[in-house]
Amino acid sequence: MNNTRKSPSKLKHALVEWHEFSLPDLIPRTVDYSLVDRYRLVSIIGPRRAGKTWVCFEWIKELLGRGIPRENIIYMNFEDERLVPLDGGELTALLDVQAELYERAPEKPLYCFLDEVHNVPNWSKWVRRTVDQNRDVSILLTGSSSKMLSSEIATELRGRGISVTVFPYSFKEYLRARGYSISVSGSLLYSKERNVIKRHFNDYFTRGGFPEITGYHEYRDTLQQYYRAMFTRDMVERFTIKNIRQFEDFLKIQITRFSALSSVSNAEKEMKEIGYSVSKNTLMNYLGYAKDVFLLFDLCKFDNKVTRQLRAPRKVYVVDHGLLNAIRFSVSEDRGRILENIAFMEMRRRYDTLFYHIDKFECDFIAREGNSVTQCFQACWSIQKKETAEREIRGLLAALHTYNLDRGTILTENEHADLERDGKKIAVRPLWYFALEEQA
Repeated sequence: MNNTRKSPSKLKHALVEWHEFSLPDLIPRTVDYSLVDRYRLVSIIGPRRAGKTWVCFEWIKELLGRGIPRENIIYMNFEDERLVPLDGGELTALLDVQAELYERAPEKPLYCFLDEVHNVPNWSKWVRRTVDQNRDVSILLTGSSSKMLSSEIATELRGRGISVTVFPYSFKEYLRARGYSISVSGSLLYSKERNVIKRHFNDYFTRGGFPEITGYHEYRDTLQQYYRAMFTRDMVERFTIKNIRQFEDFLKIQITRFSALSSVSNAEKEMKEIGYSVSKNTLMNYLGYAKDVFLLFDLCKFDNKVTRQLRAPRKVYVVDHGLLNAIRFSVSEDRGRILENIAFMEMRRRYDTLFYHIDKFECDFIAREGNSVTQCFQACWSIQKKETAEREIRGLLAALHTYNLDRGTILTENEHADLERDGKKIAVRPLWYFALEEQA
C-alpha cells in the first residue's frame, strides 16, 4: 500500500486528536487577528521558537470566541512524526476527511491552520488551488524560517494573502508573560512602580524574549541550542553549505559586529586574516542566509540615490539580544550596543522602513512612513558623560535638520529629560518606557 492511501487514516487520527485537544492558556501577542476577515490566506513566519504555533492557538481561541464552531476549524501540525512520511496526499485528502468526520456549519467559513506546512511536498500548489476553488475556506500557514520565508510565499502563491512576522517577545509581551500588567502614563517615570518594571527590564536585558525561556533559570543552554538548530537545520542543511567551518567563522565575525557598521569588503579582509580565501559574492550569500532565517538583520544608510545606499556600509543586528548574550562572551563595555540592538528590534516591530543616517555625524535610526522620514532616534546606555551627550545630540540634530523634523528621541538605559537645542525638541527616555508606550 502506498503512502497516499495511508494518508486518510493518519489524518483521521490527527483530526480526532485535534478536536479533543484543550487549548492551553496563552500570552496575548501583538498580532492583528482581524486579518483573517480581510485575507483568505495568511502566512505566519519568523525565527524558530518565536511562538508561531501559539499564535495559531490564540487565533483559534479568538475565532471560537466569535462563534465559529470547532467543527469549522482544522489544525494540523506537519511536524508530527506520526504523519511521516509525508507525500502530498495528506493535503489532497484533508478537506474530505474533515467532512467525513465532522459536520461543519455551512453558513460559516472553514479555517485551516497548517503548522509547518513546508514539510508537505507540493504544499503551495494545494494551497493555491484550494483558495481559488473554495470561496468559503481560509488558510493560515506557519513555516519555520528555514523552509518558508515571506519571499518564497510571495513567489509560490503569486501575491495572494498577507504575511505576519512573529518575533521573540517585545518587552511589553515579556511583562505579560511574567503576569505583570501596566498602564503607561507620564507619571510612571516618577512612580515607585518604575523600580519593579526596571527590575523586569534588567532580566529581559539578560535573557531576551524567546517565549520558552521566560522565567526559566537555565536559559543559556537552551538559547545555545536554538542557535545550533538555526545554524545546522535552518542554514547549513537548507542552503546546502559545503564549507561549514568557513560559514561559521563568518557568522562569528558578523555577530561580533552587532550594532556596528559592517561591509562585505571588511568581512572579506577579516576572513583573509584568519586564513580563508573567499569571494565577496560568497560572503554576500552567507549574509543573505542569516537574514533569510531571521538570525541577522542589516540596516542601510538613508540615501535618495539607491546605488549610494547599496554601496555604503550597513549596521548589523541580531534577532534577540538574549541569544546574542548566550553565544558570545558579553562584557560590560557592550551594554550600550546590546541596548541599541533591543531598540532596533523594537523599531523593527513598529516601522516598516528603517535606515540609519550619516554625513558628518551619525543618527542610529530613521523611520520612514510612505515617502517621508517621520522619526529620528539615538540609542545609547547613558548621556551622563558630557562627550557622550554631545555626540548623541549632534547626530540627532543633524538628522532632524536634514529631514526637517521638529523633535527627536534619545533612548537610554534609565534616564529621562526634555531638552531643546537649535530650535529642536529632544526627548530623553528610558528604553523600557519607550517600549511600553503605544506607538504614536
